[in-house]
Amino acid sequence: MKSGAKPHPVDALAEWIAPAILAVAAGWAASRLGGSNLAALGAAIAALAAGVAAMRLFGSARDAEAEARFEPVPLDACIEDIGEMVARIENFLGDDRRMTTRAAEEGSASPPDASAALHAALANIRASLR
Repeated sequence: MKSGAKPHPVDALAEWIAPAILAVAAGWAASRLGGSNLAALGAAIAALAAGVAAMRLFGSARDAEAEARFEPVPLDACIEDIGEMVARIENFLGDDRRMTTRAAEEGSASPPDASAALHAALANIRASLR
């Protein structure tokens, strides 16, 4: 967001609702402590002013974050990362996975039966949840 840009209505609303809640709480607390209505009103006004000042003072960091630019990663770097990830997954899965991949690459007519591996994986998940 640029410094001259108009804030979003929700942001503007939040900048007033949060201090207003603080002001109501401070006024209620002052009235419950046995003070007069004038003391409760003074506490509410002071809390509202402090809340608005705090929102304006600490809310400015958001503007700097909004101006940050996004720099896309080159496509070549993404492709290298995918290759590394595939290699790590194959390493993790072990020799069983490599054998089924080789069988699929050789053109085997029927797909490999992975139900035993699926049942073993589900058993491992159930055991880890206990």
